[in-house]
Amino acid sequence: MTAFNKLIKGENILVKVKTKSDIGFWQYQIFGILSIFMERGNDYFIITDKRILLTVKEKIKVNFTYKDFSKIKMNTKTDLLSFQNGNNEIKEISLSGIKLEYEDYQYLKNKLD
Repeated sequence: MTAFNKLIKGENILVKVKTKSDIGFWQYQIFGILSIFMERGNDYFIITDKRILLTVKEKIKVNFTYKDFSKIKMNTKTDLLSFQNGNNEIKEISLSGIKLEYEDYQYLKNKLD
């Protein structure tokens, strides 16, 4: 989470989802059964009062500012998050890059709808 602590300093976190990073096919082939016991890292999806952040394998993939929290919508069937940016344009973010579980979907649905 240190990759974006400086970005969100002073902002209120409204939504936070933390998931385990997936192990890639080649990583699994190289490390075999030992990869089950290795530290895989975490992926984060965070919505603050100003921005939407998504990190996958410790790299920031999404860093967008948005206009109105009440207009952020989540489509759980397609893993698409839609929001209105500062220029009043509707943008979409795919959350398929992180491994969301049933509880994560319920949490997001509760917070965003």
